[in-house]
Amino acid sequence: MNYRYDVSIIIVNYNGKKYLDTLFDSLGNLPKSPVSFEVVFVDNKSSDDSVKVAEQYKDRIGNLKIVASGDNRGFAGGNNLGASHAEGEYLVFLNNDTRVDENWLYELYSGCKKESVGIASSKLLFFHDYVKIETRTIDKFMMGSRLKINGKDVDIDPKFCRNLLYEKNQMVCFGHSSFYVPLIDGIVDYNIEIDILNSTGVDKIVVEGNEKEVHNPGKIRINIDRNSVVQYKKTLIQNAGSGIDDNYNGYDIGFCEEDSGQYDEPVKLNNACGASMMIRKSDFERAGGFDEYFFMYYEDTDLSYKVKELGMDIYYVPTSIVRHIHTGSSKEWSPFFIYHVFRNRLLFILRHYPVRVFIKQFAKYSFSVARSILGNDQREVKKAKLRALLAVVMKIPQYYVKKRKKIQLRRRMQDK
Repeated sequence: MNYRYDVSIIIVNYNGKKYLDTLFDSLGNLPKSPVSFEVVFVDNKSSDDSVKVAEQYKDRIGNLKIVASGDNRGFAGGNNLGASHAEGEYLVFLNNDTRVDENWLYELYSGCKKESVGIASSKLLFFHDYVKIETRTIDKFMMGSRLKINGKDVDIDPKFCRNLLYEKNQMVCFGHSSFYVPLIDGIVDYNIEIDILNSTGVDKIVVEGNEKEVHNPGKIRINIDRNSVVQYKKTLIQNAGSGIDDNYNGYDIGFCEEDSGQYDEPVKLNNACGASMMIRKSDFERAGGFDEYFFMYYEDTDLSYKVKELGMDIYYVPTSIVRHIHTGSSKEWSPFFIYHVFRNRLLFILRHYPVRVFIKQFAKYSFSVARSILGNDQREVKKAKLRALLAVVMKIPQYYVKKRKKIQLRRRMQDK
């Protein structure tokens, strides 16, 4: 089959207008290389003028194709639609809340062309760099979880906290607590304002060995000049490949670790992250594409397993680097997130693991839902968990039949 391009970069968007300038600017800055590409922008019926923003980049990105889905088809359906319009030999699935490195595409393409590679997955870094703040105290003290950074209110994300108690609007800090503050304005001078809610009188805030004493409740200010920002800034890893843990939960390798080169070697993976991954179009079609019922979450893991069943490997390419906001399209642990993650996790297990594993995990989740309904979870969270359980029950016959057919086909192939 003849292809017009080496690569089709597929971007699915739903009300992601605020991310698009950053994304398209980075795509427009990709250097000329032997790898020809087009960009297929799939809009899932946004209401925020995303398409108008994308259209402004048609002159700068000559091979930009805009596809209107007519409905919100999710990550899975949107990418399948984009693939049907793609004219590249290889497909890249790239999140809209990203910024790509100038060597991102060439390195990913080079990795994917290696023998036996079915999917190549990029190295994902959190969008901003960070400065690490530590605390010292003889007991404990509390500070607000919302800081002012160069005059802007910024909530410290719990995932960037270590050894502290994160409560509503406050953090309880101990002698070995730390948290990471995002450098939201890049390499500039920073003024960071922290609300101290109580104090033992001998507490300290520490930035790279420089101590700021805290004697009383109130506001303290930390000033970091741009030269020190360059010296102190930390790059945090979001994903250096993906895996499945002992409880059959998907996870990001290296999540929130400081990037010090520990994941700079290409390795074979269990599964790829859909925020930035490449696959040959013919292999994508042979694997059946993304399962559109998944909508979003676990669809990339499901595809990885289907590709491995075709006899190919999943490969991590550390030189293909992407900055990723992470959960830019849906709020982490919102009812929407909970419903899709729990539902899709169980269906993924049913499809790719022995039935006994699914039964055990289904029972555990059913018990968890019962506890949630009887407990203190918010009403919308309870509803999301129950809906996920019911959706799995409704899909068990369909997915089980598909599983049996797949096993029977594999046995017939082995008998031959």
